Amino acid sequence: MREGTQRRLPYWPVAGALVAVGAGLRVWHWAYGRGLWGDELYVAHNLRERGFVDLLYPLAYSQSAPPGWLWLERFALAVSGPGEQSLRLVPLLFGLALLPLVAYLGYRLLPKVAALAALLLVAVSPFLISYSNQVKQYSAEAFWVTLLVGVGILVHRSAHRLRYLVFWGAATAGATMSALAIPVSAVLATILVVGLVVDRAAGAARWREMARFAVPAPLWLGVVAAVYVWNLRPTRNDTALRDYWLRKQVYPYRDLTDLPATFDWLHSTYKSLAVVPFALWAPALFLVLLVVGAVVCWRRSGWLTVAMLLTPLAIGLGAGALGQYPMTERLALYCVPSCLLLSAFAVSPPTGQIVLGWSRLTAGAALVGVVLVPQVVTDIRAAADPQRAYKQGGGANLADYRGALRYLSEQWREGDLVLATPVSWNGQSYYGPPADGYVRLAEAGACPGETASGLLSGRSRVWVFQATDWDEDDNAEINARLGQGGALSERSFVGARVVRVDLTDGAAAGAGLCLVSPPRSAAVR
Repeated sequence: MREGTQRRLPYWPVAGALVAVGAGLRVWHWAYGRGLWGDELYVAHNLRERGFVDLLYPLAYSQSAPPGWLWLERFALAVSGPGEQSLRLVPLLFGLALLPLVAYLGYRLLPKVAALAALLLVAVSPFLISYSNQVKQYSAEAFWVTLLVGVGILVHRSAHRLRYLVFWGAATAGATMSALAIPVSAVLATILVVGLVVDRAAGAARWREMARFAVPAPLWLGVVAAVYVWNLRPTRNDTALRDYWLRKQVYPYRDLTDLPATFDWLHSTYKSLAVVPFALWAPALFLVLLVVGAVVCWRRSGWLTVAMLLTPLAIGLGAGALGQYPMTERLALYCVPSCLLLSAFAVSPPTGQIVLGWSRLTAGAALVGVVLVPQVVTDIRAAADPQRAYKQGGGANLADYRGALRYLSEQWREGDLVLATPVSWNGQSYYGPPADGYVRLAEAGACPGETASGLLSGRSRVWVFQATDWDEDDNAEINARLGQGGALSERSFVGARVVRVDLTDGAAAGAGLCLVSPPRSAAVR
């Protein structure tokens, strides 16, 4: 758009409307009230079984979350109870807060049209919406990382005497709410120091400015050290988490000096990020936009702004290349807003510049028509249907155990036996009814402890609750062995199954099945 048209465009009314659309979609998902799925249930168990102090210690069930975020969640649970909407209130509030933050940063950094384009994409991003309604910290990660990037850029442009205190204050608060805020703050601080070093100010003035910048840093370092010792280091030593991410092949499979293998990893990482969390309809075009946006931003705002907007993405890719952070799916959600802000620069290049062979007006119109409109349509189609948005985020997120457990509670009668499989424990124990035991297949034909036959002896009817998003082969074999002792019937639900066995042959019931304790990967304090 021409400069005159840009000046006449009423930014805040339009931005307010886009914020309202994004907020409406997030509140709609929150009001939808889906049941808690696997990882959410594990976090909910930790919250329900621990007090505020105990949440500072490593979480059970191979879960990890920043201590400040956990305290907010524990407060919401104490005030409103253990319902789904209560537990998802904190993620929702962070998801809502991201919208005016992006609107403000876009207003300060971008031309109006480009700022509104970035805000629109953030407002309708299906994964920024869906993970604003899950009992996980990913919406908080996106908010705090974006806030820190914005504060870093504005601090560099400001001459206010308290600007460095604002930066380190935001970094300190972010360290308690977001694990990714810690490395992001460190890199942003380094970029600011480099900016001071290359500044053309006189030598003495430059060193005084660097000293002012460094004075508040010890407070941040102290908080980071405490968070690392109590929260992050134990998580890094969790072998179950490490093995899980290794199985997903998110790290380079060869040494980084093997350039073909490294490029292959970068390509596969980009393809996976294009699906989740960016939900792109045209991955190749987005890469072009990011590169063009970086060039335009450099010419318009300088190298430091480009470096800061790229910091979240660069940290994730660098840590992934070193095998330290699985830069994939929801764990990469934190870098989405800053990447969208940077790519939005491509929509409105500087006056007189040629981008992709088009003039300024033609380039902007073509980019909006070819990239922005289809992307918005793709995002809205996913975000408008909560089930579709969750399905895109992974099949496990579709599970809703409540219907199966409600059915089981209604059908259970005095004297019935209720069993569950170990992977079903998190849903069954949270929503009920209580299980009399947990069963799994005997290994090498023998059980290390008690067999299920003794528990089934003298029973006429047995119920088994099974989560069907995990270990379906084991579930089928368990059902086959239970069916040897009587008539078996099944009823399927979303992500779950209820099995009923009317026993007629006590000798065959439970053969080859072991009774086990509920799975607990760490003691609940």
